[in-house]
Amino acid sequence: MDSLQRLRLRVVPSLALISFVSIFLELVVIRWLSAEVRIFAYFKNFPLLAAFLGLGTGCVLARNKRDYFRAVPLLLLCLTLVIVLAEPIGYTHISFLDPFELYILGEWTRSTHPVFQSLAALAGVMVILCLVIAMFVGIGQKLGQLLDEFPPLTGYSLNIAFSLCGGLVYAAVCWRRTGPGTWILIVALVLGYFLRRPVQVAMLCAAVLLPVFLVPKSVIWSPYYRIDVEPLSLVSNKGQVFPLGVNVAVNHDSIAGAYNHSEAFVGTMPPDVREQLLDYYNVPYRIFGRRFHKVLVLGAGPGNDVAAALRHGASSVDGVEIDPTIFEIGRRLHPERPYDSPNAQVYVDDARAFLRNPSHNGYDLIVFGALDSHTVFTSMSSLRLDNYVYTVECFREALARLNPDGVIAVTFYFYKDWQLERVFNAVWKANGTRPVMVRSLGALSNNFVILAGPGAAPNSLRHNSYVTSQNADGVAGSGKVEPTTDDWPFLYLRKRGLPLEYISPLLLLLTISFIVVRRATRLTARAVHLPMFFMGVGFMLIETKLIAQMGLLTGTTWVVNTLVISAVLVMILLATIATAKGWIRSMRLAFAGLFLGLLTDWVLRMNTLTLVQNSTFNVVLITLALAVPVLFAAVLYARLFQESASPSHALGWNLFGGMVGGVLEYASTALGMNSLNLLGLVAYGIVAMLVYRGYREAPRRQGISLGIAAR
Repeated sequence: MDSLQRLRLRVVPSLALISFVSIFLELVVIRWLSAEVRIFAYFKNFPLLAAFLGLGTGCVLARNKRDYFRAVPLLLLCLTLVIVLAEPIGYTHISFLDPFELYILGEWTRSTHPVFQSLAALAGVMVILCLVIAMFVGIGQKLGQLLDEFPPLTGYSLNIAFSLCGGLVYAAVCWRRTGPGTWILIVALVLGYFLRRPVQVAMLCAAVLLPVFLVPKSVIWSPYYRIDVEPLSLVSNKGQVFPLGVNVAVNHDSIAGAYNHSEAFVGTMPPDVREQLLDYYNVPYRIFGRRFHKVLVLGAGPGNDVAAALRHGASSVDGVEIDPTIFEIGRRLHPERPYDSPNAQVYVDDARAFLRNPSHNGYDLIVFGALDSHTVFTSMSSLRLDNYVYTVECFREALARLNPDGVIAVTFYFYKDWQLERVFNAVWKANGTRPVMVRSLGALSNNFVILAGPGAAPNSLRHNSYVTSQNADGVAGSGKVEPTTDDWPFLYLRKRGLPLEYISPLLLLLTISFIVVRRATRLTARAVHLPMFFMGVGFMLIETKLIAQMGLLTGTTWVVNTLVISAVLVMILLATIATAKGWIRSMRLAFAGLFLGLLTDWVLRMNTLTLVQNSTFNVVLITLALAVPVLFAAVLYARLFQESASPSHALGWNLFGGMVGGVLEYASTALGMNSLNLLGLVAYGIVAMLVYRGYREAPRRQGISLGIAAR
C-alpha cells in the first residue's frame, strides 16, 4: 500500500462524516425553521435552495486559502438562536405575502401598513436564508477539499453512501419523535470530530443547550409538525365553565382539537355556550339522520368526526389520519374516546392513497374532514400535504367507493370566496351534477359542507328542513374558478401562474445567488462548468417530479417521501459504481434512455395508468417506469463527473444548477406538474449539446475548452 492509498484511507472517515452531516443538517434546518418561523412551512424549498447555494459555493471554494469551515460553529449557534427566539421575540408569524389570499392558516394579523410589513418580513426571511447559506459554505468547502483527495467516482460514491446514511438517521430520529435538542446534538458531535478548539467546542455545546432549555418540555414533535396541546373550556355569560377538551396547536397555530360533543355533555350547556360549538361534524347526520352504517373519515385528526359518526349510530367507522402523533393525542385525550370503540378502525395513511385501494369500498358516507395542511410534503416541491385530496380525480375515486345510495360530505373552511368555489367546482365536475352546499350551525360561519353522491341528489334534498334553512347554493357554483386536478393540484392559488408574492423572494434569492456565485468564481479563477450546472437543473426537476408522482401514487406520507429520496440516492450510488467498474460506457444510450423516459411520461402520465389489475403489482411497475429517467440521469452524471479535472468544482456547479432547478419547479404552478418533464428535457438537451460539441471543464477562467467526445 503506497502513501497515497494510506492517506486516502485516513481521509475516508472525514469524508463520510462531512457527507453525513451535510444532508442531516440540511434536513434539520428545513424541518425546524418550518415549525418555528411559519412562512417556511409553506416555502420549505427556500432553505433547501439556500443550502444548495451554500454547499455549491463551498465546493467551488475548496482550494481557496481562506478557511470558511472554522466559522460553522458560530453560524450554527446564531441560526439556532434565531430559530428558538422566534416565538419569544414575535417573528413566528412574519409573512411577506397575504396569508389569507394563499390560505396560510394561523393567527396572522393585517397590518395598517401592509407594504412595510411585507418588506420587513422579506428582509427577515433573507437574513435567515443568508445565515443558512453562510453556514453551508463552510461545510461545502470541507466537503470539496475531501472529495479532491480521491479519484472522482470513488469520492462521489462515498459522498452519496453517507449522504444516504444521513437521510436515514434523520428519518429515524423523526420516527422516534425526538426534538431539536437531539437533532443539534448529533450535528455537534459530528462537527466536533473536525472542530476541536475550545471556543468552537463551546459554541457547539451552546447550540445544543439552547433548544434543550428554551423549547418547552411539553412540546410534542411529530414526523410533520411541532405540536402543543392545551386544555379548552367554554364560558357562559354567567361565568360557568364547561371543560370541552383540548386544543391541538400545530406549529404554533391552534387548528384542531379533541372536543366533547356528546349529547349528555352538550345537554348541560345553556344556549349561549352551545352557540360556541363547532357543529360541522354533525351536519350530515342532521340532514340524513341515522341511516349511515359504514362511514369513512378522511382527515380523522384527534377524532371529532369519528366520534360524530359513532354518536349517530354508525356500526363501522374507518378513520384515516396521516400524522400518527395527532391520532395518538386523540386516542389518549378525546373526552368521548372514539378511537377506543370496537366499531372504529384507524389507518395511519395518506387519504388519497387509502382511496386508491379498491378494497376500501362500500361506504354509506365518506367525510372529508378538515384536511387543510400546514406544510408542504417535501422540501423539493411547493405541493402541500392535502393538494391531491381536493382534486377532481380524488372526488371521483371517493364517489366510486360509495354504496348505490352513498354520500360524500366535504367540510371546507375558507378565507376567500374563490377558495370555496374551487373545491365546489371540483366536486361538481367529479359528481356530474351540481352538489348541495349548506352552512354549519354554531361557531365559524365560514365552515360549509358540500354534499354529493347518489344519495345526495338535489331533488331529493329540496324539501329537507336543514337544507332549506341553511342552504348556501348561492355562495359558490359560478364555474369561473378552475377546479384542481392531479396535474394542476394547486388548491390555494387563485389562478394558474406564479403569484407576485412568490416572485419577489425568488428574485431576491436569485440575486443573492448571482452575487455569491460571481464572487466565488472570481476567487477561484475557474470557468463555469456548464454541463454539470445543467445536469443539476435537470436532475432537480425530474427528482421533484418523481417525488410528486410517487406522492400521488402511494401517498404523501413522510415514510413515502423518505423511501423515494433514499431510493434515488441508491440509484445514484449504483449508477456511479457501475460507471466506475466500466459496466456502462455508452453516453448515447444513457441520453436515449433519459429522453425516452421523460417523453413517455409526458405523453402517458405514467402515474395515472393502470397497467395490471393487482394494485400492488401496478404500483411496482409504474414506480420502475418513473425511475428510468432518474437512473439514466445518474449514469450521465457519473460519466461526466469521472472526466472532471476537479471533483469539488464539478459538484459545486452541479449544486448551483440544482438550486436553479428548484426555482424552475415553480413553473408547474402555471403549466402543471407534467410540464416538469419538458423542462427536464430542455435542461438535459443542453447537456447533450454541450457534450456532443466536445465541452471540457477548463481549469482556469479562459472560456470554454473542448475535448470530451460522447461515446
